[in-house]
Amino acid sequence: MVAGVRRPREECLADPGTIGTLSIGDIPIGTAEKRPLHAAQLWERWGTSAKRGLLPPLFDVQVLRITPRGLLLRGFQVDTSNRPTTAQHAQEWWAVPIEKPGTA
Repeated sequence: MVAGVRRPREECLADPGTIGTLSIGDIPIGTAEKRPLHAAQLWERWGTSAKRGLLPPLFDVQVLRITPRGLLLRGFQVDTSNRPTTAQHAQEWWAVPIEKPGTA
């Protein structure tokens, strides 16, 4: 999706994707309702002990489908490109497991 609008299938299939480490869980910041934010994040290793986000986090994430080929996640992405206002857009990620070189 781009800004909450579904991309054409052909465009999605042609997209090479982003390779990183997927994590799903609660993040330490909370909401006005004092509940933790459940989010999916895609990371890359940065240096020897740090990691940096590759994509904006996916908040209130749900796992919609798990298959042998991958899993489908749906949530909301926060868009701050029109500061000072922010917007939330529906977003989906198709996550495909990959093998590390030399583990096959």
